[in-house]
Amino acid sequence: MILGSLANVGEKFIDWFRQYKIENYIQTGFVLLRVLFIILIAGIVYKVGKVIIKRFFEAQSRSRFHMDKRKIDTLSALSQSLLKYLVYFVAGLTILGQFMDTTSILATAGIGGLAIGFGAQSLVKDVISGFFILFEEQYAVGDYVSIGDTTGTVEEIGLRITKIRGFKGELTVIPNGQVIKVINYTRGNILAVVDVGVSYESDVDKAIQIMKEAALKYAKENSDIVEEPQVLGIMDLGDSNIVIRIVARTLPMKHWGVERELRKRIKEALDRNGIPVPYPPQIIVHEDGKEG
Repeated sequence: MILGSLANVGEKFIDWFRQYKIENYIQTGFVLLRVLFIILIAGIVYKVGKVIIKRFFEAQSRSRFHMDKRKIDTLSALSQSLLKYLVYFVAGLTILGQFMDTTSILATAGIGGLAIGFGAQSLVKDVISGFFILFEEQYAVGDYVSIGDTTGTVEEIGLRITKIRGFKGELTVIPNGQVIKVINYTRGNILAVVDVGVSYESDVDKAIQIMKEAALKYAKENSDIVEEPQVLGIMDLGDSNIVIRIVARTLPMKHWGVERELRKRIKEALDRNGIPVPYPPQIIVHEDGKEG
């Protein structure tokens, strides 16, 4: 019984094999080989193209008429992105041509209609926005920016996306079409702002003078400060302190370090002169209900 069933299966397979001619297998094999060859050539073209682009822009950076390094990095990344999409598009179209007549498709629908047919409106928007970002110089590779809720260093500007590396190392990928508002912290000097609170019992004029002297002394020691620090005066009357603000203009991206060190210097100067920096009062309630 089992042998009879196996014989029937074998006969059916032989009949199917006879109907499907050996020429079809050979033809299919050649098509697959051509597809693999196209993929291989596309990969080689892309890798060689990347090397050529990198070397070209490296040579530009060393030439007598070299551009800003951030702009060179941006143009290099964008050129590589353009190359990648171009190679992928041509390779995909060539592979598609192994199975159907692509010229008739393009002639009938047109490239624009074909793109819309594949739902590429957002892709076109991202690409156009990418060109505006580059040519308007909104930001470049290496700039520290805020785009929407994302803040970090621009790691790559592609034809379609921008990659931003955050302070903790996280990588955020933003489609260029979603870049609406950009805050660039790298372009131009930045203001360091320090608020220091002193107690209501303190001599405010004396405190301001001490802060000013400490800030001016620190400015002479730190070349990152490009303008003389200014004590703006009382900014707020808090619950437990009087808030005095000091500002100093610094080189790009140096304001955070200046603010930290300035707070330390001012705190030490106030301590030396017996002016306390208060903290919010606390009430401790013991288990017996008494306040302490």
